[in-house]
Amino acid sequence: LGMVETAAASAGETQTDARIALVLLYNREERYDDALVQLEKLRQRYPRNRLFWLETGSTLLRAKRPAEAERFLNDGIAMTERDPRLRMFGEDALWFYRRGAARAALGRTADAREDLNRSLASNGRKWVEGRAHLELGRIALTESNTTAAREHLQLAVTLGEGLIL
Repeated sequence: LGMVETAAASAGETQTDARIALVLLYNREERYDDALVQLEKLRQRYPRNRLFWLETGSTLLRAKRPAEAERFLNDGIAMTERDPRLRMFGEDALWFYRRGAARAALGRTADAREDLNRSLASNGRKWVEGRAHLELGRIALTESNTTAAREHLQLAVTLGEGLIL
């Protein structure tokens, strides 16, 4: 970790790679504020890179700061809608899953459900689909809708089991 921190602090061709590695390492170690510092530097250097906005929102969610996460995700979704460049596979599904999770954490279930359903309607990765169903199942439980909760949670389990090698 110390060597990666040194590389990130040093100007040079490996600085960006080191900053990205630090984001991953800091998130793993639950050092979210440190990860956010690196993400801020990456966003400043690469302001058009949507994925740094997405990862900032994701890190804020991990840090249990859903209101800030939603703000970054709103900005990132707006940026994505204006950006004519190609998107990575499943990018739309990921954006809407993350924002739906932030909105669910804020207790805004109608907005969360809308985003999570948009995520499911997008062509995305199975793990994202599973997580969206998990969030929808949680929402259904808070609304005492056991039928919908059972359906979504079973889909989440089925999708999760399909990912185990």
